[in-house]
Amino acid sequence: MITRHHIALTILCTLILCSALVPASPVLIFVICTGACIGAILPDVQMKRPKGIQVRVFAWIVTLFGSFICTPLLCSFYRHLTGRTFDTRDKWLTHSVPGIVLLWAVLAGFLLVPASIFLQGTALGISIMFLSGVMLGMVLHLVEDLCTRKGITPFFPFSTMKVSGSIRPCDANDRRIAQFHYYYGSVAGIVLAFQYLATGYTHSTTFICLFGLASCMGMMIWSSEVEIIPEDPKDARPTVPPVVLLDPVSFPGAPRYPTSGLMMGVYYFG
Repeated sequence: MITRHHIALTILCTLILCSALVPASPVLIFVICTGACIGAILPDVQMKRPKGIQVRVFAWIVTLFGSFICTPLLCSFYRHLTGRTFDTRDKWLTHSVPGIVLLWAVLAGFLLVPASIFLQGTALGISIMFLSGVMLGMVLHLVEDLCTRKGITPFFPFSTMKVSGSIRPCDANDRRIAQFHYYYGSVAGIVLAFQYLATGYTHSTTFICLFGLASCMGMMIWSSEVEIIPEDPKDARPTVPPVVLLDPVSFPGAPRYPTSGLMMGVYYFG
């Protein structure tokens, strides 16, 4: 999906989840939602710089952390494990479970090490909640992308198994993404209204919030006709080069007819 879809759907899902986890803390809700928005953008290391000054430039700036710091480390790590080389701007590096885990670990190292040294108490807790939001955003990014035609390779580079759906994000005739926005927004509104208009916080409210989030994910995956492809056809290259039969007889000079036609005649009549 494109950037604005990722951000909108991620914010709605995060609000639903925060209603179950931290309903009485607007500050923590804001911190988690901010982290989730950044996490929803980080995996798109293949994003190109937009022309001119526009809102999407800020998303591109966020992806620079992944493309300049994280993916070179991923490529070096994978090269030692598999003996293969990878392009640092290959989107499959960060559109996988190992990719987002390593991406989050690098970001956590950059944030938690100085935070644990210079910050304590509430400030350190806010950093941890921010990182939790980042991981949530990256997980939601993968779930949303597996519903598209391009899909994801969840275990890249260790497996080329692909999970993909039928959505084309740029197809204006496909109204399913708009329906996702309406459904997510409706569920978020109902959950927030029930949460903050209820007489008190109970386990039933938590169950309703989690059920609402699960229904959003389930509806999106079911509507996208998601399927598992054991191996990506683009990566199904033969490991052994095909054997080409050559005519053992050689003739001096340039041929008067195309070589393919001569060979066809020799093997046909032979």
